Amino acid sequence: MLKILFCISILFGLLPETLRADRPAEKLRGLWVVRHNLNRPESIDSMLAFAARYRFTDIFVQVRGRGDAYYRSNYEPPAEGLQEEFDPLAYLLAKAEAANYPLRIHAWVNVFYLWSSPVLPKSPRHLVHRRPEWIVYPVHYNPEIPDTNFFGRRNEEGLYLSPMIPEVQQYFMDVVEDILSRYRVDGLHLDYIRFPGYDFDFNPVVRANFKEKYFLDPLDFKRDAAVFVANFGNTGYDIFFNRWAKFLRNGLSGFVKSLSGQVRSRYPGIIVSAAVKPDLSKAYWQYYQEWDRWLKEGWLDWALPMNYTPGNPEFLGRTETILKSGDPAGILMGISLYNQSPDSVIYKTRVIANLALAGFAYFSYDQIAKDKKLQRLYANKILNPENKP
Repeated sequence: MLKILFCISILFGLLPETLRADRPAEKLRGLWVVRHNLNRPESIDSMLAFAARYRFTDIFVQVRGRGDAYYRSNYEPPAEGLQEEFDPLAYLLAKAEAANYPLRIHAWVNVFYLWSSPVLPKSPRHLVHRRPEWIVYPVHYNPEIPDTNFFGRRNEEGLYLSPMIPEVQQYFMDVVEDILSRYRVDGLHLDYIRFPGYDFDFNPVVRANFKEKYFLDPLDFKRDAAVFVANFGNTGYDIFFNRWAKFLRNGLSGFVKSLSGQVRSRYPGIIVSAAVKPDLSKAYWQYYQEWDRWLKEGWLDWALPMNYTPGNPEFLGRTETILKSGDPAGILMGISLYNQSPDSVIYKTRVIANLALAGFAYFSYDQIAKDKKLQRLYANKILNPENKP
């Protein structure tokens, strides 16, 4: 059905009826800026000039990537490769203010994603070295086997902190306070505010907390489902499987609530947003991320679903589901640039322009900055009101 709707929309320049909504007067136009663009002053200058030229309203600037800092942090080491005396965030904010262009700057922070390289960080201040006990455990990890580089505790992306350890949560809240108390950003943008996957987290602290509440170690039913079913039956397995998922979801949601409350009480003008998984079912059951609740409860101002599929039918299907999940006024739809043609990007952007969503955000600046065709189409079809459908 979605393929048929998509073909109709292409032939007649129309949106599928299921996606129609009143169009807000003005859309937010966001741009994710990955951290390597902050390494040098001239790179920041070019990025700000580009954002102003193409009239982006919001940029999400990655200032905490892998447990390191692209600012002067009181808690974490500077990112490897940064000049010793250079403070990228301070420089960026000063230049943006001097330019007198109405561009909101959001401090993009990776929350639980700790490290990606198989080579461990050089700085002894990094959490990998200071707090290895805070790193997540996968279900089949054996702590008795020597693991000097934590390979056994990585997922395909790298190492994560355990979202359920209270000290981890407090540490990140301190990091946020450190940023917001010293840098006049417009927003706090949370990324990787999730578990690394459904086979995580079996950190001993998390297991002990679950066992204290439900009397069973989660490894009892997660490591070998057949053995557990033989002892407790399918119903028993389903009960504990769902309790485990709810335990993790509620723990993560409680953290989001606490973090948001801290930010709003101390910095009431700050926009709190999060990059989230676009498939709500997978978000719930694979990453334990109930972001629609975060938005409904007012813990987030904006959610940015990373709707990065190159396929237009799948993009439309996800968008339709998201529209049904709650108030679309708090949604900026994430659109990828790295895996699809400029024409496909512009089509998706025009779809969003006709919906009651807050706007869109492109991932990322790197791609649009070097793609002249995309720049031309964006200027002609998105920024020029007469060319909007």
